[in-house]
Amino acid sequence: MGKTIKLVVSDIDGTIMTGREPFPEILAEAVKDLAMRGIGFTFASGRLPCRINPYMAAMNLKAPVIACNGTLLYDGEQIIKSHRFRIGLLRPMVRKALDLDMTVLYAVKGTEYCVKETEAVKRKWKERGTYHEIREIREEEWEKLLVDKVNIMDERERVGELEDEVLALREEVSTTHYGQQGLEIVKAGYSKATGLREIAEYLGLELGEIMAVGDNENDNELLQIAGIGVAVANAEPDTKQWADYVTEAAGAAGVVEAITRFCV
Repeated sequence: MGKTIKLVVSDIDGTIMTGREPFPEILAEAVKDLAMRGIGFTFASGRLPCRINPYMAAMNLKAPVIACNGTLLYDGEQIIKSHRFRIGLLRPMVRKALDLDMTVLYAVKGTEYCVKETEAVKRKWKERGTYHEIREIREEEWEKLLVDKVNIMDERERVGELEDEVLALREEVSTTHYGQQGLEIVKAGYSKATGLREIAEYLGLELGEIMAVGDNENDNELLQIAGIGVAVANAEPDTKQWADYVTEAAGAAGVVEAITRFCV
């Protein structure tokens, strides 16, 4: 494709990590090789910094990161950009979701909380031995609490019951589905793609000098605006349509395949 890549940006869940497996050493080795050739590597994820930083440490990465699906950009301890919204906008939606026993998570200053203990939350505690702290939103917080993102967790068909509430807020918030797990809500106008533009400006790079790798709906625009957009083999069919290249390998092996093919 004739582009000189100077930075590789990858999604995590479904792209690098497809389950609860150990961090893939093949990727760590590939990233080490990139660094030796002066090519950077970082993440664009829906995760909070606390759930991205272990991977940064595992690969000894020192680079700016796109977190919370583009609403939070940080470089080490420095916050580059933070785009939050008022939780009160979602009050009717949150109330309906809780009435339907859906799990509602919200993130404040890098920490994610559960609004209420649901059956799904109880299962998570039993399976993992740990999960997000339960913290109800107090009455006085609804109008002033600023959040990085809100996740509503349930089967995709069930989350579809919130469609009317989503449509009513389309000028205020942006939503993306991820797989069959639920709905993520961030401030309107922000995404991994806007995060990539901000990271490129921060680093003094052209978008054409960046390769992005992903697997799901929240990666679609990211793949479109990057110089090279790559979907791993296990990506959603729609995401593959947005990509310049679809790998033969799935997961981390697919990311390494793309690095080998395009970062020469």
